[in-house]
Amino acid sequence: MTSTIRNRTAAIGIATVVGLAGLGLATGPAMAADASPADSSSQSTDSDVGTQSVYYPTDPVTYADELVRAWGQGDTDRVEAFSSSQVAEKLKAHSDDEATHWTRVGSEGAAGTTYVDYENTVTGEKMWLGMPTEAVVNPDDEWGTPNAVHKVNFED
Repeated sequence: MTSTIRNRTAAIGIATVVGLAGLGLATGPAMAADASPADSSSQSTDSDVGTQSVYYPTDPVTYADELVRAWGQGDTDRVEAFSSSQVAEKLKAHSDDEATHWTRVGSEGAAGTTYVDYENTVTGEKMWLGMPTEAVVNPDDEWGTPNAVHKVNFED
């Protein structure tokens, strides 16, 4: 029982920190290199509680921002944690010197999918990411939904 209480307390604390970090994201651009891995990661130091290296946000826009940041930082493990293998490969193939210059410019939902739009502030290129809204908002796991971003598209 004590372990369950600790798990739930840790999850609430993490959700609070991530929620507050998400508030900061909602008010400004989503520059890929601005966030440190500590913004959405947690690790337990208590040996009774299993470690969890990635906490997945339950807000689709924040979820997409985390993926863009990880991509901009060259964090392949986090990119693979937040996206399908097809999206991870497409992002890897598209990496360049301007990968840290993506700013969120909008988002919309259609047919059960949330699309989050970005623009590269250096090249003017546009990108959108798509993920199933319900799977992100109501995850099956207390840590969230891994590999949710299943669509990516680039436009000049």
